[in-house]
Amino acid sequence: MILNSIKVLLISLIVPTILFGDDYSFDIDELDTIDVKNYEYSGYLKGEYKYLNLNNQPNSNSYIGEAMVDFKYFKEKFTFNSEFMINYQNIDHIEDNSRTVNQLYLNYKHNENHRINIGKISSKWGKGYFFNPIAFIDRKKDPNNPELTKEGYELLGYKYNKVFKNFNLKNFAFDLIYFPTSQNQNDDFYDKASNNIALKSYFLYFDTDIDIAYLYSGKLANKLGIDFSTNLETNFELHGEAVRDSDGLYSYLIGIKYLTISDLTITSEYFYQNEILNQTEPFWDNRYFLNKFSQKEPFDILYSSVYFKNSLNIDDHSYQNILGVTYSFKNNIDLDISIGDNYGKELSEYGSKRVDKFFSFESKWSF
Repeated sequence: MILNSIKVLLISLIVPTILFGDDYSFDIDELDTIDVKNYEYSGYLKGEYKYLNLNNQPNSNSYIGEAMVDFKYFKEKFTFNSEFMINYQNIDHIEDNSRTVNQLYLNYKHNENHRINIGKISSKWGKGYFFNPIAFIDRKKDPNNPELTKEGYELLGYKYNKVFKNFNLKNFAFDLIYFPTSQNQNDDFYDKASNNIALKSYFLYFDTDIDIAYLYSGKLANKLGIDFSTNLETNFELHGEAVRDSDGLYSYLIGIKYLTISDLTITSEYFYQNEILNQTEPFWDNRYFLNKFSQKEPFDILYSSVYFKNSLNIDDHSYQNILGVTYSFKNNIDLDISIGDNYGKELSEYGSKRVDKFFSFESKWSF
C-alpha cells in the first residue's frame, strides 16, 4: 500500500518532465527497490554530576547515569511498542542500579477510528507542565523535574477517534481503560485486588482542547476531572485542570505559556489542593506558584539558552530557585549546567529540606 502511494506520487512528479524534456528517462521498476522500514527506534544516554550542600551534615557528591531506548515494530495493523531504561547512581561511594520497563504494549489499529492497546503504558493525561491532577492512571509528576521519564501501568485500553470537516467541533476522541490491581500487578497504585475503569473524552472545539475524565474504582475514591488548553494568540497559551473525588478532595491549576518577540518563554502555573499530603511527596502543602523563564540564544550565542525557575510555597513563603544554562551541539549532545538553593524558615517545606544549595552538570546524547 505504501509502495503504491509512493509510485503514484513519483509518477505525478516525473511524467511532466518526461513529456516536455528529451534528456531524462525513468524506469518504474526501480521503485520496487525502495526499502520501507517496519521499525523505528530512539533514545538517549545521560550522565549527571551533583554536588549538594547539606544542612548540618557533610556535603554530598553524586554521579548518575541513565540510558533509555524506545523501540517500535510495525506489522500490518499491529504496532509493538517498548521503552526500556537503565539507571545507575553513586552517592558518596554507595552504588545502586536498576532496570525498568517503562512501556511494553501492543497496539491494534482496526482503522482510522478504532484502536486497542494492551500492556504496560504511560498514558500522560493532562495539560499542565508542572502538575497533572487529572492524570488518574499515571504516576505522579514531580514538579521539580517534570520532564522525567515515567514508568507506565499495565492496562487494557480502547480508543475511538473521529475527525470532523466543516464543523466547529473538529475532533472527538474517547478512551476506555480497564486497570486492575493486585499484590503482583500495579501494586504501587493499590496493593490489593481492585478493578478500576478510566474514561476520557477529548474535544477539539474551534482551537480549544478539552478533556473530561472519570475514574471508577472498586476500592479507592472515584474521581472526575476536566482540563483545557487554548491559544489566546499564536504565542500565548492558556491551560488548566480541575479534579474532585468522591471523598470531597479537590485540586486545580491554571497556567500560561507565553513566547515574547525576543524568544523569551514564560511558563507559569498556580496549583491548589484542599488537603495537605504526606510530607514525603513533592508539593505536599496547599498552594503553589511556579514560574520558569527560558531565554533562547542570549547574546546571539547559537544553540544555547539560559533559564530561571522559581517554585514558591504560598502558604509558608518558602521557595526554591534554579538558574541554569544549556548548550546543544550539532551531534545531538546537550549540556545543562545549573545551580540552585532552597529558602525558608526551619519548619517550612523548602527550609526543612536536607539540601541547602546544589550544583548540577548534565550531559545527554540523543539518538
